[in-house]
Amino acid sequence: MGPFKTIVIGFGKIGHGFSHDPVMAKYFRYASHAQVLRDHPDFSWEAVVDPSPAAQNAAREEWGVPLAVGSVEELPGDFNADVAVIATPPQTRSGLLERLAGLKGVLVEKPMGVSLEQSENFVRTCQRKSIAVQVNFWRRGDKLFRDLAQGKLVERIGRPYAVHGVYGNGLMNNGSHMIDFSQMLFGDAIGASVVSPESSFVEGPVPRDCNLDFLLRFQGNLVAVFQAISFRSYREVGMDIWGERGRLSILQEGLGVTFYPRRPNRAIQNEWEVASDQAEVLETTCGDALYHMYDNLARRLKGAGSLWISGESALRTESIVHDLLNQCQKARTEGRFK
Repeated sequence: MGPFKTIVIGFGKIGHGFSHDPVMAKYFRYASHAQVLRDHPDFSWEAVVDPSPAAQNAAREEWGVPLAVGSVEELPGDFNADVAVIATPPQTRSGLLERLAGLKGVLVEKPMGVSLEQSENFVRTCQRKSIAVQVNFWRRGDKLFRDLAQGKLVERIGRPYAVHGVYGNGLMNNGSHMIDFSQMLFGDAIGASVVSPESSFVEGPVPRDCNLDFLLRFQGNLVAVFQAISFRSYREVGMDIWGERGRLSILQEGLGVTFYPRRPNRAIQNEWEVASDQAEVLETTCGDALYHMYDNLARRLKGAGSLWISGESALRTESIVHDLLNQCQKARTEGRFK
């Protein structure tokens, strides 16, 4: 099959803006959809839709996109695309799929909708139209993280005992990344609970989103605890994993991955310790993760392999998110905290 004719809907930060961040460029060869589509041989980038005239001009003049318009209604009547990259805010996606005939695949930013019902409707529409859906939980495309999920984590630290994590800028936004990443590493969660609803606060780009402390339960009595932090203090989305033979820290939003081995305890005979002063820094592969998400989608569209994070799989993560939000709202309604 030839290159897949592709349209980008929403041309903001992840669409192309992150391409211009000089600090990000030190670590991410592919920080935006524009950079991937410029280079990937399996996709032919034909159009951009964004209401901003500046974004439209950037698409045409900077990225050489043949067609840039303000809305899908402005697309020519004979325009068809094989793939849509949907990077609009989730509250603006209603009806998009109905206006794009002939789609074979979609790469969509999370969350798929501002409510679980909207996300379920999005997935059902794609199922009805036989559209393959890849959701951009980008850690699924990171080679190092995929290796960890496929056995390297247990090889390094043994069976995980405890997981501690932090996130900010919204549960539906970055919190969902941590939920999906946890399920990638430890399997499907079997339960989720809000830890301290009284400490929740509103902050982030998704309407009606909030930040709250929560825990996830997994098979084998593993519990992962996540606490919300304000990005006004600093950015961090990461986790610390303690196992029977060592510790692995995944911090700096995935850029800093450090292994700490188990060694004989330096202060007590016949005991062990995690040698936090004998760190091994693992080489990050985050910079190419988004490109590999497109690789995986292209293989699926060619009939080879399955998607790393399909719409149905992403719904499992989004259902946990909304369950936590509902738990928090119920606690507020019942007056369990002020």
